[in-house]
Amino acid sequence: MADLLIILVVLTNLRVLATGRMTSLISWVAVQGILLGLFALLSRWSHLTLDVFIVGFVALILKGYVFPRFLLQTTKTVHVGREIEPYIGYIASILIGVLALIVSLWLGTRLQIPGRDMSRLLIPATLFSIFTGQFIIISRKMAIAQVSGFLVMENGAFMLGVGTLYYAPFLVEIGVLLDMFAAVLIWTVLIRFMNRAFHNIDTHELQRLKG
Repeated sequence: MADLLIILVVLTNLRVLATGRMTSLISWVAVQGILLGLFALLSRWSHLTLDVFIVGFVALILKGYVFPRFLLQTTKTVHVGREIEPYIGYIASILIGVLALIVSLWLGTRLQIPGRDMSRLLIPATLFSIFTGQFIIISRKMAIAQVSGFLVMENGAFMLGVGTLYYAPFLVEIGVLLDMFAAVLIWTVLIRFMNRAFHNIDTHELQRLKG
């Protein structure tokens, strides 16, 4: 079951790379958050402890509902539908994503992870999620898309953390989730302020602040 969830996370990354509509992008990020919450719970189901349950449940609520809800409300407020002209087109993004997935699979065979009870897909999926998030940040112009990319990147780090929860402190995982909650809240406020100041949320417009 854990391997299936990891594969589904990888597929959501590919879908995110191909998405231009903001609502669709946020929805797929929400699906990925739900998958990661389930992964945190089911990967340790045979010996589920209180700390693992809390991490999985909090992640399921925040990543699957709260964060996407904030972004969807912001999308409606600023009246943005889709990104028309990203820095890198969607077909090219998918091709680059497939290449990154191949590289991640190759690196995953050469990097060692602690413990023997973890999926061999964990490291490649983590690397691919981090790459996907970073790629969206640098290849998209809309601020909401960039925030979504940051969430995808953090999802990769979270997946590695819950996959090695026996070796990562519980308070670290909870602390990261709370930090992300504060960050998303601040970002939504900044995006609304940016829309009020520039009448759009295209970060390319920030070049007008130079000089």
